[in-house]
Amino acid sequence: MSDAPVWMLYGAPGYTGTLIAQHAVTHGHRPLLAGRNERDVAALGERLDLPRRVFALDDDEAIASALTGVDLVLNAGGPFLHTAAPLAEACIAAGVHYLDISNELQVFRAMYELDERARAAGVSVIPGVGFGVVATNFLAAHVNVLVGGAERLEVASRVFSARSGPGAAATMQANLPYGGWVRSDGELTAQELFTGIVTIDFPDGACEAMPVPTGDLEAGYRATGAPNVVAYAVSPPTAESAVGAVGARSFGWARATSSNGTTATALLETGDSYDFTPAASVRAVEATLQGNAIGAITPAQAFGDDFILSIDNTSRSVHLG
Repeated sequence: MSDAPVWMLYGAPGYTGTLIAQHAVTHGHRPLLAGRNERDVAALGERLDLPRRVFALDDDEAIASALTGVDLVLNAGGPFLHTAAPLAEACIAAGVHYLDISNELQVFRAMYELDERARAAGVSVIPGVGFGVVATNFLAAHVNVLVGGAERLEVASRVFSARSGPGAAATMQANLPYGGWVRSDGELTAQELFTGIVTIDFPDGACEAMPVPTGDLEAGYRATGAPNVVAYAVSPPTAESAVGAVGARSFGWARATSSNGTTATALLETGDSYDFTPAASVRAVEATLQGNAIGAITPAQAFGDDFILSIDNTSRSVHLG
């Protein structure tokens, strides 16, 4: 193996995987492309002039063999309910860092249960390095510090993209049977889907926000220790509430409330979410390979709450009180 770290992009031929591969090449990387479909992996590898390996995740020996000489795996192959556990466990066994772009509550619960094994192996397991969690987890950590420790944490993401791949819909469908959840008094608590809608103000107007059972309920809790956490998905502003277009923008939002009522709110503003995810995930690969964060941890725990400021076309603003 060469002196340069080798990282694998699993699920590379998928819609988001291809965007990540293209971004990586543009920024001087040569990821090892991987997936289960030989034709698709080969086509992308030939187009980008990148090495590739083909293997499915139902054969432990095949996975172990494919990880030979690899330092880190970035998993972009959803639904992650099916791909995260076998790939992460194989990475730990092989002493390989594992990252993914998931935002599925059940996946995060499974990944964080691997913490002790990951620490013993000296590797990182970091789910959620795509838009969904990166857009909120760093904000959550930031506002938590500003209020001196949050009693209640609320996070939200509002996605804009001029593009759409099939993976997001498949992931949502795979997770619907698990129902709705919030975190209350430190415990995950079932909540009926499509209830608990609130209004959140964004730069271009007020938006309806609905509680959703995303990985933020685990990642936000672990990054802050807040016993009460709600994660929201946000609809665009109504025509009546819109105060002027801000262009093709996506947002992350977090509000921390301390036990004495002190509040801090932070807003992340960026562009197309399908541009943000490749940039954030490749930066996470770089930071993981350059750092020494060990264990099953959140992006903010791994990289510090200013990490998002290193992503192009991204800004953060904070409001106290």
